[in-house]
Amino acid sequence: MKDEIIRLLKPFISFKSVAESEIQKKECLDWIATTFFTEKFSDLKRGVYDKSPWIYLPNADSKLLVFAHVDVVPGVETQFELRVEGDIATGRGTSDMKGNILPFLMAYRDASNEGEKPPVSILITTDEEVGGLTIPHLLDEGLFSEPAAYTPDSNDLGIVIEHKGVVWVDLIAYGKGGHGAYPWDTENPNILLAKAITTIVENFPTGGHDDWQITVTPTMVLGGTAQNQIPGESMARVDIRYPASLCKDSDEAMSIVSKVLPEGCTLKLRLAASPLQTSAENPTVSLFKKVAEEVIGKPIPFKKEHGGTDARYFSEKGIPAFLYGPKGAGLHGDNEWVSLSSLEKHYEMYRELFKQLSL
Repeated sequence: MKDEIIRLLKPFISFKSVAESEIQKKECLDWIATTFFTEKFSDLKRGVYDKSPWIYLPNADSKLLVFAHVDVVPGVETQFELRVEGDIATGRGTSDMKGNILPFLMAYRDASNEGEKPPVSILITTDEEVGGLTIPHLLDEGLFSEPAAYTPDSNDLGIVIEHKGVVWVDLIAYGKGGHGAYPWDTENPNILLAKAITTIVENFPTGGHDDWQITVTPTMVLGGTAQNQIPGESMARVDIRYPASLCKDSDEAMSIVSKVLPEGCTLKLRLAASPLQTSAENPTVSLFKKVAEEVIGKPIPFKKEHGGTDARYFSEKGIPAFLYGPKGAGLHGDNEWVSLSSLEKHYEMYRELFKQLSL
């Protein structure tokens, strides 16, 4: 099993399926289709949304939609070459998330070749790393009817059933521009912006990983276009993350932040994404947890994640969604890696899950 995983992972991660390469993304999907979906699957659907190809293999009797993305963030040439040392496979996409989805694709292929068509549907997209607009588009088109959705776009530390909501805003400070040599004739918005950022830091302390709270993080500061000119306005980009238990939506999260800002500052929405909320009591989630614990050989807790994934789009439509992946780390970094033995365990997990879903 380990040798086959390595054999398949090598060509899989070699595709430079980054955002701007529609050709490489399509070729990666072609490889998946020919490697794992044989001629038996004539109902495979394909499409492109905003230069991002996707494939969808429906099943009329599906009890679960398994979805994944095969786009990756950019990397240097050597990161698209698999390196194996002991149990560790290193390379771009090994953990996020080509390596993570590989054991599922292998298990699906093998079960199908043995005459056991798993009661699952499969969706593979290529734009998650740049916002993932394919899935909400397909949801709006009414393509999916599965009762639950799952993705291994995570790690082995727990089954993720909750994400924070995301609000990206521009914090704009207004003033009166003029010449840098005559500051008394101006109202410098950069000073007001600095005050606003300080106020945010004071009112929304960062806390730690275990603090499930609102975070408000200035990430970019943009003020002025010339050395000797005071601008009429300046701006900071701010990343707001909120738990669904504290804010009902992005408007409420923005309102909470707006209330602490000094006069002369406003927030302008750039992007909003809903939180993920799935019940731990959901039957599909419970079955998955039972199977995973039996195969992995240890209790698997539920967990929350501060970041977000495509899973939130299903949650928005009332489709329970959850995440659980193999052991790995270094996402988007120079040494992204996945555990080969963990991938082997996930193969076993999927084979048993297919049997349980078929009962």
